Amino acid sequence: MSRAARRRALAAAVLLAVGPGCAGIASESTTQAAAFRPSRRDYAAFRAAFPDLPEPNYLPFVAHRVPARDARGDALVFCRWEASQMPVRVSIEAPEIPDALQDEFQPVAPGVFVAAVERALDAWERALPGAVRFERVTQPERATLRVRLLGEVAPAPEDDVAVLGSTSLAGACRAGAAEDGTDRIAVRFEANEVRLYVADDFGLLTRDQVERIALHELGHALGMRGHSPIPADLMYESARESSPATGLSAEDVNTFRALYRLPNGTVYAWLDPGATEIAGPPPTGPGPVLLADAPYVDARSGLRFTPPRGWLVGETPYAVYAIDGTPWDFDASLQLAVQRAASAEGYLARRQPTHLGKGRLRSRSATTTAGRPGVRLEIEGRVQGLRERVDVIELGDGRVIVAIADAPSELYGAYTPWFDAVLGTVGAPPGPDRP
Repeated sequence: MSRAARRRALAAAVLLAVGPGCAGIASESTTQAAAFRPSRRDYAAFRAAFPDLPEPNYLPFVAHRVPARDARGDALVFCRWEASQMPVRVSIEAPEIPDALQDEFQPVAPGVFVAAVERALDAWERALPGAVRFERVTQPERATLRVRLLGEVAPAPEDDVAVLGSTSLAGACRAGAAEDGTDRIAVRFEANEVRLYVADDFGLLTRDQVERIALHELGHALGMRGHSPIPADLMYESARESSPATGLSAEDVNTFRALYRLPNGTVYAWLDPGATEIAGPPPTGPGPVLLADAPYVDARSGLRFTPPRGWLVGETPYAVYAIDGTPWDFDASLQLAVQRAASAEGYLARRQPTHLGKGRLRSRSATTTAGRPGVRLEIEGRVQGLRERVDVIELGDGRVIVAIADAPSELYGAYTPWFDAVLGTVGAPPGPDRP
């Protein structure tokens, strides 16, 4: 199975909530596309040196690649504003909105979009308290960072995709020599301009849309070289109107907190010139089943389960997950959510096509899990190289637990006992009385 197939994001792997397709909202940080492809194994080697980083994160995707200056090769380095550069002085230039873009009955004042950027600045300060501060200035010539709001239709390089924001990062990270005896490089970071469009082919954007785009581009301006590989994150390379996250995700916040906690100029890894990844051993399977000492409880629904020991556990807007790896590169995953449905059959009557996608249904069978009746689907080919199973477990109160497990086809058999063991621990308190 290819590395590309194994490196998949949770939000892309399953669909516990489905929305209609909408026009895309893309972002473009104007710097050379990232060639390095991180893996959970090179991240584990880095994290061994920095064991206190907040998790989960996508930190390797933040790094800037600096051409070789010594025998160790190219440096993948973290580059961000220094404390001595705070507060970053920001000017926000209001858009000039032509009449052709305005609704004659409900015209939008330019100040609405300025306020959206201000809200985005405030959000980053709240997410990174003490590390990031902004100071508004009214004269662009006094600003370190200019935010330009453009009252024109954003360029659309592809159908249903509009590039609504860009951040100039060319030359933003100025790197010097490596520090003797360390994995650090002398760096200085300064991003000078963010451009935000306030209209697409359908007309003016809403304040919330502009705020989201501003949040994303400010993330680049704070030092992020690439994009998150996780579609639900704000810093993913594109967004749709049906995207679940309206603000910073846990992965977004953890990543930037880690960036500003690490010493500036910290090297993530050294890479041979022209190489795109650090070679590592292939996955070998999970070994004997071991579960954690205590259950995990989702406070939103009361869903509880005992995850595998050593697996990363977290939440998406619609589910709880446990993964053997990182959110962006893992060998197996198990996601669980509580959904309203009278029965397992009733749930699948509506959702089976979504879970199946373009894959092949290998089997469908009645099950008993943790003493509760249910239905299991075995699916292959929905994602190339993966086998998946969907367990729908009845709670008896008009709700079901939906558990989606997947692993590479060659490792699926080894992970099956782990999935079975975890599902044997699932439960949830009774839901509210139905009318």
